[in-house]
Amino acid sequence: MTEPNQTPGPSDQLQRVNLELADIFDTQPAQLAFGADAALEDHLVVCGILGGKGVGKSTLINALAKRKVSVETGGAGRGTERPMAYVHKAMQEVVAQRLRSTGRQVPLDITSHDAEPIRNAVLVDLPDFDSEFMDHLDVVRAVAPLLDRVVWVVTPRKIGDRIWVEMLDSVIKDPSNVYCVLNKVDELLSDSDPFEKTTGGRGDAPTTGAQSFWEGQYRWVTRSFDAASPLAGSQSGERRFLVAAAFPDPDRFVSRIGELWNDPDWNKYTADRSTAVEISRLACEDLQRLRSCVLGPVSAENSRTVKAINRAREQEANIARIESHYDLDRTVERLARACDPDYLQRVLNEAMGPDYCAAVATAVRAQLRPDTGLADELLERRVEHWPLLRLVHWPFGWLSRLLAKGYGLQAPRSETRPGGHGVSEGVGSLFDMEGRSPGDRIALMRSRILADQAVIARQLQMEAALPEAADLTRKVVEAIRALPPRLEADLIEQLRQLDRKPLFLAKVALWFILLWFPLLQPILAGSLEMFSDTGTVEFARGLYRIVSALSAVHLLASFAVVAGIFVVILAGMYVRSLRAVRRASDEQSVSSSAAEAFDEILISEVVVPLARPFQKQLNRIQTALRRLRNLRNWEVRTQGD
Repeated sequence: MTEPNQTPGPSDQLQRVNLELADIFDTQPAQLAFGADAALEDHLVVCGILGGKGVGKSTLINALAKRKVSVETGGAGRGTERPMAYVHKAMQEVVAQRLRSTGRQVPLDITSHDAEPIRNAVLVDLPDFDSEFMDHLDVVRAVAPLLDRVVWVVTPRKIGDRIWVEMLDSVIKDPSNVYCVLNKVDELLSDSDPFEKTTGGRGDAPTTGAQSFWEGQYRWVTRSFDAASPLAGSQSGERRFLVAAAFPDPDRFVSRIGELWNDPDWNKYTADRSTAVEISRLACEDLQRLRSCVLGPVSAENSRTVKAINRAREQEANIARIESHYDLDRTVERLARACDPDYLQRVLNEAMGPDYCAAVATAVRAQLRPDTGLADELLERRVEHWPLLRLVHWPFGWLSRLLAKGYGLQAPRSETRPGGHGVSEGVGSLFDMEGRSPGDRIALMRSRILADQAVIARQLQMEAALPEAADLTRKVVEAIRALPPRLEADLIEQLRQLDRKPLFLAKVALWFILLWFPLLQPILAGSLEMFSDTGTVEFARGLYRIVSALSAVHLLASFAVVAGIFVVILAGMYVRSLRAVRRASDEQSVSSSAAEAFDEILISEVVVPLARPFQKQLNRIQTALRRLRNLRNWEVRTQGD
């Protein structure tokens, strides 16, 4: 288990992503192959010999080792039953430890040697993966991820078998560490006319020679590998071999050909013997070349290189398996389509009907207060900036509205529109159009989304995650009930934004009117009489006027005049407010603000909740994809560090 202060390795992180995706899709995790990290713990280069039953793996092991080290460990007909390792005696425990990394006890037979040049090179003969015994395949699958190199052994008779192709594609190794071997090449000469001739008889000397024959067989093998598997087809000629492991020297090979041609003494086909000898030499050269590749000395540095490229390949292959197992690219595409705003808007429009929003908006607008009520509120908001007018508006506001009626500004439509927010009582009637309730329309949209996204909904169990139509309907109804006050508030605020701040001179003028009639005008008139040159009588009269101006009766009468003036001013402001409300209300109707507001409610209370589960899963899967992309660059980053 990873320590808290350590960064998880690429394999650990990949498995975490795999398990997270399995949780998202509620399915079994992808089957991944991990072994490259365990292989990095030692300097061995373990080469596994893999192949089907009867391809001559054990014989090839013996031919490579130049001694009989591999024998069948099973009963009759079972073939190679237990992995058999050809390993330096000092490395036996290291090999056993590598195989224990499979997480279970893998039976292993070891043949030791003391050849120091190949101390770090190990050959492992694995059971036949196409055996009728399933435990053979289990052993191969357990050991294959821990190998550093793979030698795939086929024969002319099995080169087209699909089973070895499927097994080859499941073993994750870099192509440079995979060697494809066609064993039993002697079977290629078992037909009646293996060489090209200028005449028809076998006794005639061939004109093309052994080299031409050998190159032709290589071309055939190349075409067969190319057709069989991308991995096998990607092998260069340096990693393809034609051998006859049972006949590792020219003499034995030539004797084998004589037996195949029913001419063991080469009396009948004497002219072909030299060609057979040359072919045997080419087969032995390929066997020696294979021996050098898989049993040549390996330095610690070469071992690290071999394993590093395998780990990168293993990581890439596991990522591809995850992407394929969960079909991530197509899933992301489907989720993105389910979250597309244009798609959701289209489904909403189809579920609601072409004129539904407009009809509901008309019904909602009918619940707004009359223009006079809105003008009253607007006037109150405007009067807040005029302290003196506010004092008069509070007791005499009704008088200013009454005076405004005399101007003929009270439109009939203001009286016909019902007052108050009656939508709270009859909200259901706003939706029951065309015989469909709001719940029916919302349920239709929910069902349509599930039908359109049936594949992804089934994969991710989306139906249970989507909110129920009844819950969505309840929230829409609540939002509709709050819509009339919201529209009214928006209209008032829109008009308030258009108001200019009161001018300082206008405020001074109000104060002047307030002071002029009760105080300034009589005091000024009395003062002028007092200081005129008309005599003592005029002085006394002016003084009397000043004193009279300060009497309660005069002050009350003067303030009444001021209040009347202020009422007239308020009436004018009310007229302006009423006109502004009507103009804004008309503009709001033209721009379909109510319809837009209702559409916003449907989007926020229906569309967004229905899209949210899809968006949540899309975010989770996209996060997993980003982590997979980062893991693709793991080797580059670690080397850079």
